[in-house]
Amino acid sequence: MIMNDCNILAGWMGMILGALLGMAFGLWAESRDWAGGYGSFQRQALRLAHVAAFALGIINVLYGSSTRALDLLPPWTAAIGSVAMITGGLLMPAVCLAVAWRRPLKFLFPLPASCVLVALAIQAWAWWRLVAIAGG
Repeated sequence: MIMNDCNILAGWMGMILGALLGMAFGLWAESRDWAGGYGSFQRQALRLAHVAAFALGIINVLYGSSTRALDLLPPWTAAIGSVAMITGGLLMPAVCLAVAWRRPLKFLFPLPASCVLVALAIQAWAWWRLVAIAGG
């Protein structure tokens, strides 16, 4: 399995996780006291886990589908971007869930955020090169 296929698979799995989290959290959402109440930090972290799983899942699918530009980069660069996007997509919902459980773990947020940032920067660099070559 090549890396872009791994991104697509990780993306669909992330969206499934987002659906499962939404289903589980939805069972208790009507309760005003669940997870500390609607405006509590704990409940916000749980909602963020649900949204992050979906959003980063979608971005992983897009990442895996955007390989035309990545072919212009050295193979190791494309591999780093692919692994970073998959890692960010896995870690962000996990960190959000952990933070909902133990607030001091919020200092872990830079780990998945940095992974996603690296992956997006590599993808943007690749597309910049593709546009530069096509335009000039």
